[in-house]
Order: sequence, then structure tokens, then C-alpha cells
Amino acid sequence: MLFACGGSGIHTQQLYVADMTNNSVMIFPLTANGNVAPTATITGGNTGLNEPELLGIDTSGKIYVTNSTPNSVTVYTAGATGNATPTATISGAGTGLDWPMGFALDASGKIYVANHTPNSVTVYAAGTTGNATPTATISGALTGLNGPTGLVLDTSGKIYVANFFTPSVTVFAAGATGNVAPIATISGALTGLNDPLAIALDASGNIYVANRPGSVTVYAAGATGNVAPTATISGNLTGLGSPEGIALDAAGRIYVANAGGTVSVTVYAAGATGNVAPLATISGASTGLAFPVGVAVF
Repeated sequence: MLFACGGSGIHTQQLYVADMTNNSVMIFPLTANGNVAPTATITGGNTGLNEPELLGIDTSGKIYVTNSTPNSVTVYTAGATGNATPTATISGAGTGLDWPMGFALDASGKIYVANHTPNSVTVYAAGTTGNATPTATISGALTGLNGPTGLVLDTSGKIYVANFFTPSVTVFAAGATGNVAPIATISGALTGLNDPLAIALDASGNIYVANRPGSVTVYAAGATGNVAPTATISGNLTGLGSPEGIALDAAGRIYVANAGGTVSVTVYAAGATGNVAPLATISGASTGLAFPVGVAVF
């Protein structure tokens, strides 16, 4: 995975937030707290942003965003701000994109997208742009995909997908394609999964899931079946409200985009569990947040 869980350590890490209502990507310092303005915002007619969903940052700092209307992935240069034109746009009938949500890159730069409506994961070659045919598509009854939302890859290339309609996490082998069964599935009453919308991994491979209407559930690396979470962040002190996106930084702190209640990004200590107050909350008119969905740290 080339984004969302830290960076190289040679730059000051930042928090990236995709906002669906404002058709924008906002960048904040990782230390941001309170009613603070972003340090940069990508927005405007040239950007191609239209109901952006989730996002990621590659190792060079390029910004990738999935857009649900129209179905596209737009890519921006590192440090982009303002009414910036994408350097690449994947869009068109041949792409297989249909309500694209989750996004990830593998170690070779291949692009993975979770498509919510047709229950698929589509894969594109590194550097793809235009109306490009996927190099691989995971789709079909055996896959267990049902309203896929969040997507993340581990360091070995395994593909983790959060499914909204049948609350579950399905895991596929690296390089999977076609109508293939997952190699692991987290599902069942014990899991605490409830309308999962986003997923992240920490450096140890633990699995973090943001659930609507208001929880973060954590599972041990390699978890499968009807397993209880090892940690659950939930309760009135947490500030969670319709969490839509989740990311971790290099220190294991947890960042959650909340589109309901008090619209915000809330930050939790590494290892947080229970009804715990956030370490920081980005919220208020100056932030520009209206319906934050995707979050990434780089």
C-alpha cells in the first residue's frame, strides 16, 4: 500500500480530506485541531472533482480521487492546489467504473478501485488515463462482494474490501481476478460490523473499519469468520457521526471523517478503544468541511 499509513519520514506529514458536497480536496497539517482553515484546497471547474468519495496519495505525493458523478478517478500533482487540472483521468464506458469508492495502489503503481453498484473491484495499469479497459476485474457470485466501499492492500498485495450491504470484509489473494472466492471473510453478529464504509491497515496488519452510524472496529491481522473485534471505538464521547473515511499515520493514530452529526475529522490515539474522546477534532466554518468522506495521511 503506497498511501494512508505514513510516508517516508523526509517531509512533514499532512492530512488530506475529500469533501463530497464541496467537490474539493482539503489539506491540513497533521497537528490541526479545532476550527482551522486548510493550508491548501483543490477545487473548481477544471479539477474534474464531482462528488468525490475516497482518495489516496502515492509515494511521490500525487493525489488520486474517486468521483461518483461521473464515474472517474482523477489524479493531481504533488502539492496541487486551487483550480488544478488533473494530470490523468480514468473515465469512460470501457473502464468498468460504476460508483467508484475505495481506492488503493500496489507496490508497482497499479490502481485498484472498489465499485459500489456492480459489486466489483477493477484494476488498472500504473499511469492509466482515459477510457482504459481494466487489466483485471474481481466480480461474480463467488466473490462475496455486496456494495463494496472501502478498499486497501497489505504489503503482500492481498486485497481487503469492506462491503456495505452484507456487512463484511472480504480478502482476496494478490493478483486475484474473475469470479473468485475470497481467501478470508470477516462477517457475522460478533464482528460489530454495521454498514462499513472504509477500511485501513496498520503496520502490523491489524484491520480498522469505519462503520455507520458511529463506530470503528479493529480486527487482528489474519482475522476471518465471525470474530469479535480486538477494539471498538464507540460512544457519545467519541464524536463519531456517520464515519465515511479512515486512515492511520505512522504513529498509529486514527483519523476518521464524519459526515453526520457535527461534521468533522476526529483523531484518536494509537490503540484507542471504548467510549474515548478524540485527541483532536477538526470542525467549524473555517475548515470548509461540509460532507467529508475520504481521508488519507502522507
